[in-house]
Amino acid sequence: MELDPPVKLPVSDCLLSDAINQSKDCAVSHGFVFRTFENPTSSDTVMCGPHALLPAPIPRKYFHQLADVQIYINELLYLISKDYDFIRETLKSAAVSDDFTGRLLKILETILEEGIADAGVLALLRSDYLLDGSTDEMLPKMVEINTIASSLGAVTTNLTLVHRYTTQLLGGRCDVEKSLPTNNHIEKYSKAFVKAWEVYNTPKAAIVFVVSTTERNVFDQRLLEFEVKKINWDIPVKRITLLDIGSKGKLSGDRRLIVDGTEVAIVYYRDGYVPSHFKSETEWNAVLLAARSRAICCPNVSLHLAGTKKVQQAIAKPGMVERFISNPDKVKAIRATFTGQYSLDIGAEGDKAIAMAIASPEKFVMKPNKEGGGNNIYGVDIRTKLLEIQNTSERNAYILMDRIFPVTVPGYKVVSSTELPKLQNMVSEFGMFGALVSDKNDVVLNEYSGHLVRTKVNGVDEGGVAAGASALDTPFLI
Repeated sequence: MELDPPVKLPVSDCLLSDAINQSKDCAVSHGFVFRTFENPTSSDTVMCGPHALLPAPIPRKYFHQLADVQIYINELLYLISKDYDFIRETLKSAAVSDDFTGRLLKILETILEEGIADAGVLALLRSDYLLDGSTDEMLPKMVEINTIASSLGAVTTNLTLVHRYTTQLLGGRCDVEKSLPTNNHIEKYSKAFVKAWEVYNTPKAAIVFVVSTTERNVFDQRLLEFEVKKINWDIPVKRITLLDIGSKGKLSGDRRLIVDGTEVAIVYYRDGYVPSHFKSETEWNAVLLAARSRAICCPNVSLHLAGTKKVQQAIAKPGMVERFISNPDKVKAIRATFTGQYSLDIGAEGDKAIAMAIASPEKFVMKPNKEGGGNNIYGVDIRTKLLEIQNTSERNAYILMDRIFPVTVPGYKVVSSTELPKLQNMVSEFGMFGALVSDKNDVVLNEYSGHLVRTKVNGVDEGGVAAGASALDTPFLI
């Protein structure tokens, strides 16, 4: 199934060339930039972010539906993160063959034995969806929920302004102002940071961004830092690494986290979500130290684990959402976004799923229990992998999900190149951000917090922007 773009395509090479150049200028003028591959540690040279020339159409009712349901998903993930027995039981098999999950579970066990000290919860989430093109309704179906380093929302915020400009430039077919929704992501996420800092309730304590030393996506982070300071200039905001925490951090007698002489109120992880981020035991010691402290970690270790693929597969089972949320309307709204997910654990249920996938691998996606792009397995590679691991415990570290065959839209991708892009069929993944803050007892903030779209050429399996597969985009409501 195909949707029409907001502009009649194709356009002439002359008009396309002008639109590409103006789009790049508009994007750079509004701060839609990244550090370069050649100089990932320097802001002296930057590049225009990869983006779609035109916004991605989505039925207006589905956009608002997904924005509304994000508040319920925030609540669901928060409640899952509080159910330690559920997390342990769901992930115990994966921990056998997935060392990364196993290490996180050990950290959870440690803090549960010591007693949880943190002052509250800060959850900054993103739920990702594709429009299912296998039916006339084009229903949005969930790809995944991200509970750590849910990024790219800030730097993409001003892409809405770029798309208003380019859509009108190319003769957009409807009211651009009404069709391109304002993205309030920076404001909403920064508000959540400040609320969590207030929950911690120590004026000189800092909000700490835990970052990589080579961060091309630095401006996405810094926009949030600067907005926090705009809200309250007195809040200390610092950028440190896992190595800084592991080598310079300590706990006070009342388990306050002190790093290089600064008390830390919020530990916001933009690093430490994949095994490659842990070069030594020092990085793991940093995560353990922060988890044992009074500081509010975003995410805390149980919320990080709640975002794993195994947990998402488990809550897709009939009756599992109801374990956490009793309101039937909320349950119905959440479950309407789910697609089929299946355990591959050793046992009869997993054997059945493996047989199903080997017989028809094109119908599924095989996902490891990891964050980050480039890990999923598709098509005949699923059959090959399952035949290799079906008699080993390694299968416990994967899940199987029904493949979504998304709606396509013709479009152009704007990248750093002097060549004109080709008109290609594209697919778009719509991300909805959410923010939740709680103190020790109650939720004090729960909001939908803006949106993100990533668009790629149809047929490209992985969708990471950092890996070069996707271009950033905005929604166009139809």
